[in-house]
Amino acid sequence: MIIKRPPFISSLLNYNNFSKTDQKRIRLLLIFSLVWAIQTIISIFVIIVLYKKTPLLIGHLLILLGLLFVVFFVYKKKQKTAIIFFISLVFVLNTMFINYLSPGRYAEYFFLFVPPIILIFTENKFLITIGFVASYLGFILPNKIFNFYPNQYLQDDYFSLVLFTVVFFLVYYFKSNNSKNEKLLELKALELEEVNQFQSQFFINISHEIKTPLTLIKGQVDNFYDTKDLDTVKHKINQQISNIQKIVDDVIDLSKMGDDNFTLHKEVIDLKKLMLKLQTSFDSLFDQKKITFNCLLTTDDCYILADALYLERAINNLILNAYKYTNKKGEVIVKLIKKDNKIKLSVSDTGIGIDKSNLHKIFNRFYQVNNDFNKTGGSGVGLAFTKEIVNLLEGDVKVTSQPEKGSVFTLIFPCVKGENKVLIPKKEIDQKPLILEESNAQTDKNISVLIVDDSFEMRNYLKELLIGYNCFEAENGEEAIKKLKKKKIDFLLTDYMMPKMDGFELITYMNKNNIIIPTLMLTARSDYNSKLQVLKLGIADYLSKPFDKDELLVRIQNILKNHHNRNLFVQQEEVTTLEIQENQKWVLKLKKYIVKNCDDPKLNQIEIAEHFNISKSTFYRKVKMETGLTPNEFINEIKLLEARKIVEQNSNLSLKELSLKVGFLHTSYFANQYKKRFGTHPIKQQVS
Repeated sequence: MIIKRPPFISSLLNYNNFSKTDQKRIRLLLIFSLVWAIQTIISIFVIIVLYKKTPLLIGHLLILLGLLFVVFFVYKKKQKTAIIFFISLVFVLNTMFINYLSPGRYAEYFFLFVPPIILIFTENKFLITIGFVASYLGFILPNKIFNFYPNQYLQDDYFSLVLFTVVFFLVYYFKSNNSKNEKLLELKALELEEVNQFQSQFFINISHEIKTPLTLIKGQVDNFYDTKDLDTVKHKINQQISNIQKIVDDVIDLSKMGDDNFTLHKEVIDLKKLMLKLQTSFDSLFDQKKITFNCLLTTDDCYILADALYLERAINNLILNAYKYTNKKGEVIVKLIKKDNKIKLSVSDTGIGIDKSNLHKIFNRFYQVNNDFNKTGGSGVGLAFTKEIVNLLEGDVKVTSQPEKGSVFTLIFPCVKGENKVLIPKKEIDQKPLILEESNAQTDKNISVLIVDDSFEMRNYLKELLIGYNCFEAENGEEAIKKLKKKKIDFLLTDYMMPKMDGFELITYMNKNNIIIPTLMLTARSDYNSKLQVLKLGIADYLSKPFDKDELLVRIQNILKNHHNRNLFVQQEEVTTLEIQENQKWVLKLKKYIVKNCDDPKLNQIEIAEHFNISKSTFYRKVKMETGLTPNEFINEIKLLEARKIVEQNSNLSLKELSLKVGFLHTSYFANQYKKRFGTHPIKQQVS
């Protein structure tokens, strides 16, 4: 049996809105008050039984009354008032007991507690000093004035001062140590929280980085038997495998660098020739984004001692970062100069720049500056990898940056004498993404689809799959909004994670501005919470990467069909906008009811209509108006969505158990309905 605390006690103990220091002080204040109250009650009992002195009894009753006021102030969240009142109560009542109610009983020693109490409850040095002096005077003056202790049973003034000072500084010492330890613990807690955030963001981003090329590979494999140009398919697959390999290699190599056994194979290389090679490989990438890319190379020989493979990857990271963080029509310049027996390679851009407060962190492993571009992914290992490689090559990395103006990263290496044999990387990893030509989309198709994805290859792949539709494309949510304003779009296919404006923010904008377009969201995020967050916005459907092309096409066809049926019904029935808005809230309640009872195979529209106290025809109208589905189709839709949720949570249920869990008695019928809705078998999806 759970005993509930009275509301007064719950409110008294609820001080979470205060700072940690204030919470601690309130707890101590309540503990001191409780101990003092218990001691006072015992004293009252003793007075009544043994002494029977009315003034003494009144004094103790005043203590209890004062403590009640302290508790009342805490209850009213007046923390400072409660503390001041408590300290005043200690001082005033102690003075009263010493001089009037109980003189000559050594109550003066209670003044020893006053300075430590003040020290505990405040940092104000003036109040602490005043409290110390007042307490000391309260200790020695009554005996000097009234001569309570003629036989000098009380300590002399000097010894009393020493006693007060020792007690005060003991408490001060322990309080200072405690405060330092608390601050250290808070810093450690913040560091651990920051590490956890980096770790979580790292895994989310690495998932996004890997799932996009996996989806492209899967798409090419699906087209393997439908195309005659096998060399192109092979090239595309190898390209994406290289992309995945690069991500994995960077993470693994970065972890190896802390090992004493990690070594570089240093050789004399011509850095100028390496930069000419990199310029050629990056030209088309920058052209695609309409960024001016220039390499300004010195005419001097630039020989350095380096591991060619690792150095190339380190420089690639700098150039790719400049590409990523520079907007269209920006500029990226690579300079190579030789001066004072040093070779300097700088990569400058006109991108978003880095705030001064983040400059000292950007080379930390897995650290990413919090900006719109990093929402789209990235592992957070690139700059850390570059710095550690350059340091191992006895070089240096410097960076200067201004927000909204750009950044300059400079690598500095010592020169060496050139040899006849100039070495370039033994193993070449093509860092630039594959640049595909625009597909020859026909313009006379009836249905217009807007594809929103920050990956150029993914947009091209989706256009290949949706060759039967009139496709438009955008790199992010902001571009998508511009396209929506200019063109009539019938269907929106959007990625979740994108720079500037992600898929979630795009759908939020559409909802706020009453832009009603059936939408399918592609997401590389495997956490179900992010998907639920999207579904709550009323989005039609989502699909996780990597996906099956047939599954995608089935989903789109189903969404378009339902949307068409809904629009047709709204037009025929002349439904008003106000009625649609009011109906949306009711449909949310309906969804919750069906989910709650989805394991009931007998759940039907008649029972639901009775539950909501509406007629069968009204029930039909409300569901059709919102979804384009009939009531029975809508009930099945909610049940199938619940089944997909169970499947995606990696449940080990058998097909029979899964079907019964969502209210289907016949497994074959359930499996057919599931495949018809999602384009895949539930158990196949479970295994994959």
